[in-house]
This record gives sequence, structure tokens and C-alpha cells, in this order.
Amino acid sequence: MPHVLIVDDDPSTREALAAIIAEDGLTTATAGDLREARIQLVRQTPDVVFTDLKLPDGSGVDLFEDLDPRSGVEFVVITGHATVESAVSALKMGAADYLVKPINMQRVKAILSRLPRAGDLKAEIGTLRGELRRMGRFGLMLGNSPIM
Repeated sequence: MPHVLIVDDDPSTREALAAIIAEDGLTTATAGDLREARIQLVRQTPDVVFTDLKLPDGSGVDLFEDLDPRSGVEFVVITGHATVESAVSALKMGAADYLVKPINMQRVKAILSRLPRAGDLKAEIGTLRGELRRMGRFGLMLGNSPIM
């Protein structure tokens, strides 16, 4: 089941996002600052992080550096103080999306719909395993060599 980390210093924003995400059947963890967020990252690596740009102890984009880029974690930046510079900076650092408060819940649902579900992944794995069996050990290898 996909897991989402919500990092925002505003409790009502955290609660609203957590409620929307729970409706989709995903698990959530919340944090009000970077320190709490880092603790949550150690407990369980999320599939998506929704983080406020401005937090009491720093910038939400600082969390980008705390995770291995190969982990596949998507970051979505949320801000009530949107600027072109902050949007460009967040996207250059690898943010998957940039949301402006008040948050458009339809965009949140669209972001969540992109997450792979366990059932979908298992079906894809089964398909790929069948394809590998069909191709055999050497795949569709063709060759041309002189007769021995």
C-alpha cells in the first residue's frame, strides 16, 4: 500500500490532506517541521512527500537531500507564498509538482492516481515473468557462425 508523508506547519492543512489521502486507501504520516519529517523518513520511506516550502526550522526542499535520488520518492511542494523563482527552484531540484495554497484537492487526487498500486505491480511482474519464460534463457538470440 503506498505511503504518503505530509510535512506542513499548519495543522489544518495536514489534517485536510491526510483525510483526502486516507479516502484513497493510502497510509499517511504527518510532521509539523523538518525534525519530525526526518524522524518519519527513518521510520518508513514514503512513496510521496507533500512538503510545505516554508517550515519553522527551514525549507521543505531540504528534505530532497535526505533521500537517495534512486529511491523513487516523489516530492510535491506546497506553498502559500508562491513565486516563479521558488517554483523553478523546486522543479529543478526534482519536485514532481508545485501546489499553491489553498490546495486544489483535484490536483492532489491526480498526483495520488499516478502512484503504482500493489495489485498493478504484481500483475506487471507476472506478465514480465511470462514473457521471460516465453523467450527462453537466451531470448531471441540469432547468430551466424561457420560449421564446426
